[in-house]
Amino acid sequence: MTVDVEDWYTSSIDLFAEAEGDHGRPPDASVLTNTRRCLELFARNNSKATFFILTTVAEAYPELIREIEREGHEIGVHGYQHRLVYRLTPAEFEEDLKKSIAILRGIGVRHIHGFRAPYWSITKKSFWALDILKRNGLRYDASIFPIYRELYGIPDAPTRPYEVIPGLMEYPPATYRFCGLNIPIAGGGYLRLLPYRLLKPMIRRAGRQGGLVFYLHPYELDPTDVQGVGSPKSLKSRLYLFQQMLGRNGNPQKIGKLLATTRFESFAAAYGMEGWNGRAS
Repeated sequence: MTVDVEDWYTSSIDLFAEAEGDHGRPPDASVLTNTRRCLELFARNNSKATFFILTTVAEAYPELIREIEREGHEIGVHGYQHRLVYRLTPAEFEEDLKKSIAILRGIGVRHIHGFRAPYWSITKKSFWALDILKRNGLRYDASIFPIYRELYGIPDAPTRPYEVIPGLMEYPPATYRFCGLNIPIAGGGYLRLLPYRLLKPMIRRAGRQGGLVFYLHPYELDPTDVQGVGSPKSLKSRLYLFQQMLGRNGNPQKIGKLLATTRFESFAAAYGMEGWNGRAS
């Protein structure tokens, strides 16, 4: 299980024309409450996760990151400004990455093994980012979604863990193969919009081929946490906001069912990464 730790507005910046220029702003305080809800849910169901931290959250709430570690979860990097990787230059991406790692190290995180790009935005246009991750000491990436979407995805990418470049592993989110296509079942909007009675057999069948990677955002445990964008004016923004509202009330229950029926681990624990003992450093 993985958690992208960010508030809803930050996760949606590049999807609303009205929100341009807000990259790197301080997170909404709801991220603190909702991340603690995640911790309570994992503790109740005896599961662990990798928390990919947007480091504006770490700046605002350093004790939250220490709390995540104390609970035995892994800390990974989700960047600082939540910008699409393929819209950055390599130098801008590396600066953002180094800043994020420095912030996490500064609050006491010793073992930082992995990275997830905002919006899954390591695509064929931004493969150069993988060398930068490796150069900065990371051991794995979890950003390549093996589907096609306008914003992200590499539909012909492997659907199981693989070495994406020498010395760097890739852990893709879960998909279900149907009629020659990869159907996303890993979490987020896909979990929110698909009926659980349909998802359950898809997850079970896909899981027979090996371990599956799932993800969630803290705000998905709070149906009221859609705020900050105001009143979108463009049709595209209004449609996106409408889509974000669909299925939100039932989503916490779906996530709870998934956790109650499956025991999850972090990447570091599942793959025995060096220096990892499941406790705070």
